[in-house]
Amino acid sequence: MKAYKIHVLLLMILIIIFTGCFSKSANVLKPEYEQNWVKIIAVLPVENKTEDNKAPQLLRSKLIDQLYFKGYSKVPLAVIDQKLEALYTSDKKGNVGKIAPQVLKDLVSADAVMYCTLLESSNSIGFFYAPVTISLSCELRRAESGEVLWKGKDKSTNRNFDFTRKNLEMKSSESYESVIEEVLNNIIETLPDGPNLRG
Repeated sequence: MKAYKIHVLLLMILIIIFTGCFSKSANVLKPEYEQNWVKIIAVLPVENKTEDNKAPQLLRSKLIDQLYFKGYSKVPLAVIDQKLEALYTSDKKGNVGKIAPQVLKDLVSADAVMYCTLLESSNSIGFFYAPVTISLSCELRRAESGEVLWKGKDKSTNRNFDFTRKNLEMKSSESYESVIEEVLNNIIETLPDGPNLRG
């Protein structure tokens, strides 16, 4: 009987460990989203908390494509940036200040605004090992009221191994974009389909 209890306890511990390992994404969705969901999402420039100046632009351009394939109407990034250019100045990392959702409603007739923050972007090369890590959080707010409709967060790491620094640099560079895509896929997967897919 005592051995049985130990086996059950070990099984429960293993289940908890495996559940923790596979729950990388943290996503929150308002329960009543189906009743009054949005059609047009304006994607703001990605806020950058890292030294990586390439990832924010790449993330933003890939994000707008993913939203389009998810069934949302596109608001071209150039249109958003042009409208906001006169209102805000960017810092040395290319960030624009926190823009109120209502501003985007008036400027580009968006139903909602997507705010994303690049939390981590590391690409270190050591002996035989070069991990690439991207961490991103996104938040969708209704343009009219500013209420948070959905949140998503994910972190992904691609581990590269090789014997020479040159090969490690090449593998690291090749995996950079795929890690970005993986993070975005994991986050956007939990966003409800847009009206163009729901009919």
